[in-house]
Amino acid sequence: MTKKSSNVTEVLKDDGVNAVDIINFQNLSSININQLTSKFGKDKSWAVRCTFNHRFGGVAIQQLPGEGNRMHQHPDAAECWVILKGKWKWFIEGQGDMEVSEGSIINVPEKTFHQIKCIGNEPGIRFAVTKPDVEHIYK
Repeated sequence: MTKKSSNVTEVLKDDGVNAVDIINFQNLSSININQLTSKFGKDKSWAVRCTFNHRFGGVAIQQLPGEGNRMHQHPDAAECWVILKGKWKWFIEGQGDMEVSEGSIINVPEKTFHQIKCIGNEPGIRFAVTKPDVEHIYK
């Protein structure tokens, strides 16, 4: 059975991110990741939507080692991430596994299954950019 969702809060909470803020930091002129970490916790999972318009949305997501998301794809949107902190393991359909760290940019085409997991000894932060309220389809 395939599960679908385009509710960003539901998607993140189902992936184990308990603190999700999609309103209070959205579209501010400047957002500092260190301030978000101080506010939401350096040793907690959290997500903050920083950018949202009719073309794209951007969410900063911190997860702890061992945490990540479920295998999924987006039927009508590509997605990219900028790694801001930590080490991550990515699985991208057709490309296999890869490990990335701070400074990496990852691109996944639409209709491509992928999965993300924080690895290493510290929390990781990634900034995800894709279509606003993008549909997630899970295996």
